[in-house]
Amino acid sequence: MILEISILIIVIVIIYLIFKLIKKAMFIALNSIVGLLALFGFNAVFHTDIVINVWSVLITGIGGAIGFFIVIILHFLQIAF
Repeated sequence: MILEISILIIVIVIIYLIFKLIKKAMFIALNSIVGLLALFGFNAVFHTDIVINVWSVLITGIGGAIGFFIVIILHFLQIAF
């Protein structure tokens, strides 16, 4: 009886952790898509030449709006992108 309850608890914890991991991955993927569109839009509207690569999309994906502004600031300071 105790073994079955322990296994059930372990399975529930594993399912919960998998759900949290998938939720976090979906959040980063959605932020990356929005960040990519924001970078394309910014380049089109202001005629800048910000390089859109893995790093700029990753920064906007993880950082969201703050990451987007970081990429823009780094570009205008001529540090990166």
